[in-house]
Amino acid sequence: DGLHREFFPHVYEGHSHDLYTYDEKDLLSRYEKAIDGEPLLEVCCNTKVVRVERSADALTGLVLEGEKNGRVTAKVYLEGTANGNLAAMADIPFHLGRESDGLMQPATLTFRVEGMDVSKFQSPLPAGRIRNWAELGAVNSELTAAYLDAKRAGLLDIPKNSVLLLPHPAHPDWAAFNQTRIPNVDPTSSTSLEAGMAEGHRQVNEFFNFLRQHPAFRAAELAEISPMLGIREGRRIQGEYTLTKEDCMGEARFDDMVAACGYALDIHDPQGGDTSLVGIPGSGYYHIPYRSLIPVNASNLLVASRCISGSHEAHSSYRVMAPLSSIGMAAGAAAAIVIHEGLADVRAVPPPVIRSILSGMGQFIEGDAVAPLWLQTSRKKRLNGSPVPDKSTDTVPVSCA
Repeated sequence: DGLHREFFPHVYEGHSHDLYTYDEKDLLSRYEKAIDGEPLLEVCCNTKVVRVERSADALTGLVLEGEKNGRVTAKVYLEGTANGNLAAMADIPFHLGRESDGLMQPATLTFRVEGMDVSKFQSPLPAGRIRNWAELGAVNSELTAAYLDAKRAGLLDIPKNSVLLLPHPAHPDWAAFNQTRIPNVDPTSSTSLEAGMAEGHRQVNEFFNFLRQHPAFRAAELAEISPMLGIREGRRIQGEYTLTKEDCMGEARFDDMVAACGYALDIHDPQGGDTSLVGIPGSGYYHIPYRSLIPVNASNLLVASRCISGSHEAHSSYRVMAPLSSIGMAAGAAAAIVIHEGLADVRAVPPPVIRSILSGMGQFIEGDAVAPLWLQTSRKKRLNGSPVPDKSTDTVPVSCA
């Protein structure tokens, strides 16, 4: 819910083809529109954090180089990088890879082809396009059978054991492929990323040459290869609570719930083999506690990305877009409360107050939601069409009671 539905209305409302696919350029424009709509947000492109300054229990400043240079300070910092770069620079403990051997899920390099002739598939597609999951499954099964024959014949050297084609929502002759599987990529190493990109291009070109032998792709062209590797796993920052596989499969419910996740444990074999996809049983979802967003050894830092505190297995579930949107909203709401109320530590924010703000933003929450007086007053005046009060004149201390 919340921001995720704002970015994907075509996925959740009135989708005519029963397929949850999207146009990445449309998604980019939605992200840009959201950023442009925030007048207090300053975006610094081509800018690098070169040093993090800190005291014993807090971050005290960042030193930047690039388009924006110099030192910046904040009352609260949000770790928004996928791989926990800020927290690692601040010397927060982290974990990398699975607990047994340190290996991470393989990376991927996605690509798009144009000129697919859907009439040439053995599976019937009466509408002249792939419309639903059944039709997509039939197409992928057809391609997978030919792909495995080529692998058995020694014609392909790609670790993945199936074909994953995804149709474009607006162009019936376009198809995106999540086909490469690149093991041993460490996203914290530039050398490893460069080697992974080279291996990804090798796999893309090898697979496309195979694909051109299928009647549906005889006239197809390799239109675009992603400029970045798709990274499934990086650092996991040590927090006040570590979410585990048992929490996910046990449908965990936490008093300090600030987000939820309903996606399966989706583990791509770190050694390049098959994928294990295990759904969450029962209710189909679990809670993500506020404590997993709070790193140890820092009073003014919150994690707002996939590098929250969790195990290798739990990370495989919450690392995808919908729960990460919820995690980001929760971290942002908590940071806003810290600043609004002048709190000295992110741990002092009551989760019911976070949930109250999230609920008002359309986000799914469970548990008590207690709005502070200033928020209650603001909501009432908004409903009455009155101006929103200035926070400096409409503030009382946050309380759970």
